[in-house]
Amino acid sequence: MDVRQLEYVVAVAEEGSFTRAARRCHVAQSALSHQVARLEAELGTKLFERTSRSVRISEAGRTLLPHAVHVLRDMADARAALDGLAGIIRGRLRIGMTQTASRTLDLIAVIGEVHRRHPEVALATATGPGDELIHAVREGQLDIALAGLTAGGPPPEITFSPLVDPEPLVAVVPLSHPLARRSRVGLSELAGGGFVEFRSGDTLRELVDTAFAEAGIERVVNFEVGQIADMVQYVGNGLGIAIVPRAFTRPGPAGAAPGALVHVLQLVDPALRLTIGAYRRAGRDGAITNAFLDLVTHGID
Repeated sequence: MDVRQLEYVVAVAEEGSFTRAARRCHVAQSALSHQVARLEAELGTKLFERTSRSVRISEAGRTLLPHAVHVLRDMADARAALDGLAGIIRGRLRIGMTQTASRTLDLIAVIGEVHRRHPEVALATATGPGDELIHAVREGQLDIALAGLTAGGPPPEITFSPLVDPEPLVAVVPLSHPLARRSRVGLSELAGGGFVEFRSGDTLRELVDTAFAEAGIERVVNFEVGQIADMVQYVGNGLGIAIVPRAFTRPGPAGAAPGALVHVLQLVDPALRLTIGAYRRAGRDGAITNAFLDLVTHGID
């Protein structure tokens, strides 16, 4: 049993395919299949159930998998520690980010700068709901997730570090709305209009739902969408009102002004804000992650 074979087993288990696993590991499928078969022969058991249409991990494979992941993590940490002594930053950094974190922290620009400064680091990114990204960190599929702090806090074995001041949520209404003459508004004053909401199950939606529930205020949700920028566009086209992170009402990196067709109101409730930070596995900090977070918190010179 060697490290390369364990890497192949993890890749096949995570990809559910020998073809995709070989592509991920940058080897020929025949070579990867041969090494997995050699390991199975050495262990005297099948790690995968193969058919002409699918590959499923066996009970023996499920038993081996967490140990293989642990060994590969320890090897990566050892390499990173030795590289740190030599002043070298290389390896792999898998970054997860929510829409709000990406917009608030300008993460694409930061990732580009990491690539320029540390070309030997293999970078990969994923976007999605915060809970999915945090789960991926916990399972070892991501090294770090940038997302809002959830109501229940981070799960066991995961640490959370705030990166910037809490991001306020603001109300956006059409320019023709009666509230468009105001600068501040309370939740009760918004309740009479139809809402454009973010999809259920995300930290943003949870925060807004909780605020209205605790205030004892009911609201009508007319539209649910999966992109926060689209929520602002819905409002701009007179389809309702919305509560979004303030960053989505300011010009984006490309210079677009998403708030040009809406009026932005501060919310009286000070609790409506998102704390954006980094989720990591406890004790898994390395030179690559630290270099990335240093650029996030201190900016690009």
